[in-house]
Amino acid sequence: MIKELNIKNFAIIEDLSINFEEGFSVLTGQTGAGKSLLIDTLSLLLGQRADADLIRSGEDKAIVYASFSYQNPKIDEILKNYDFEILDNLTIYREITKSKNTIKINNQVTSLQVLKQLVIHLGDLHMQNDNYKLFSQENYLSFIDPLEDKKFNDLLSKYSLDLNNYLNDYNVLNDVIKRKNESLKNKDYLEYVYNEIDKLNLKENEDIQIEEEINKLSNFDKIFSSLKESYELLNNEYFNLDNLYDAYTKIEKITKYDSSLEEVSNNLNTSYDLASEALSSIEKTIKNLDFDPNHLDELNLRINEINNLKLKYHKSLNELILYKEEIKLSLDLSNDFDNVLQEKEENLKKSYDKLIQSANLITEYRKKIAKNVEKAIIKEANDLNLLDTKLEIRFLNVDYSNYKNKEIFKENGCDQIDFYVSFNEGEELHPLSKVASGGELSRIMLSFKSYFASQSKLSFMVFDEIDTGVSGEVAFKIAKKMKEISKYVQVISITHLPQVAALADHQLYIYKEVINKRTYTRILKLDLDKRIEVIAKMISGEVITNSALEAAKEMLKSE
Repeated sequence: MIKELNIKNFAIIEDLSINFEEGFSVLTGQTGAGKSLLIDTLSLLLGQRADADLIRSGEDKAIVYASFSYQNPKIDEILKNYDFEILDNLTIYREITKSKNTIKINNQVTSLQVLKQLVIHLGDLHMQNDNYKLFSQENYLSFIDPLEDKKFNDLLSKYSLDLNNYLNDYNVLNDVIKRKNESLKNKDYLEYVYNEIDKLNLKENEDIQIEEEINKLSNFDKIFSSLKESYELLNNEYFNLDNLYDAYTKIEKITKYDSSLEEVSNNLNTSYDLASEALSSIEKTIKNLDFDPNHLDELNLRINEINNLKLKYHKSLNELILYKEEIKLSLDLSNDFDNVLQEKEENLKKSYDKLIQSANLITEYRKKIAKNVEKAIIKEANDLNLLDTKLEIRFLNVDYSNYKNKEIFKENGCDQIDFYVSFNEGEELHPLSKVASGGELSRIMLSFKSYFASQSKLSFMVFDEIDTGVSGEVAFKIAKKMKEISKYVQVISITHLPQVAALADHQLYIYKEVINKRTYTRILKLDLDKRIEVIAKMISGEVITNSALEAAKEMLKSE
């Protein structure tokens, strides 16, 4: 249930705190005092998008905060999934500024998407225009689909998985068809590009290796000269590696007399080995060094061809190699497209057949639910003085003949339903949207809500003038129905009808006052005497008559 609602700087509400109680509560009061604003604040807590225009004039931000008690384990499951702290009461906080909106669940910042996942299991809010949802078939499945039905949810999960596979195969097939069309259109060009790249027989990093070899051949004289001079410096009449070796052997012989010379001996030995190796490498390099001007010309020609191709296609050498493979794949595809298409078509047909099976299982289960809903709604409607009501939930035929028609698959299945109803004995059934008056719509909607309340684990239901368009005995029947619903969940109703107000367990009176040219919304919990006075005014208008007072007392006694 809603335990406490706090509102700050929201439209004409400056600072309001309301404590709600279990059972059936009504909100009555002056027109324009802020009753609908309370509904707006609750809709924010239930996931409605925020509007900065609702910030009270002259203030920087508006705040709506509420605490709830609940018994639905699904809420704890969602809280755990998102690592929220589980407290004694669930708290939801909305802060609206000109530049951003903040949402908190149990004092932790979260997103609107997460909030919506949670509150669908917490409460239900009926807005003034919600009756007109009964005019649109798009809303009808939401009236019969259960929230807390494991088998139904499992069927939906399986269907969602199969739908995802089907859409993936559908996209793959369309991508292949698109690539085929593009490939056929560009086939001549692709063949030209492929041949141009292929004839160079490119090898990975080849351009880097060629550049190094060209650099080496272009500087042949410098390399040869430096190598020759280095060799002569290491092997001439003034310096010979044998002298270095002789020095090592002489020092090594006397280390047994002076151990401090061991390091000198080791250094001479290492120097001799390194110098010998270096001299041998220089000598070998000189012998193998060869300058071939024809080979240099060939390398320059090769690198020019590579660079021209890189420049032409704006790709590196390694990218050109990959590009050639991509072109080959496209050409192979265009040359063998019938086989590829056939394979993808078969995959799509298989996933389509599997998806239809899942969709049909949902339909079969929905039809069973629909039969129970029909009986329950007729019973609820009878309670609301629609005594001759007949209702059929009809499933419209779905054309499954085209396996490429993905439009028939929605997130919750393929079903489309219509409510066929008759309110009078002997009348044929017609679509609800075409035969129901305003008062009938209100009562049918309340019938659905009553059934929904008995089947769900919601904590509260809020009705904003669901009794519009009715009066007299029908108004009393609607009041009794909301009282009955309050056995399952907390019920809060905004009403202008004295019959509804009188039957409530609790009555809150909303009014406004002007102080220093500013309008403020106030709320007052009514005791019995005040309830008599307010209900009498609802009966007779501004001037309270004695008969209105007596009628109010009788109404409250009948509760």
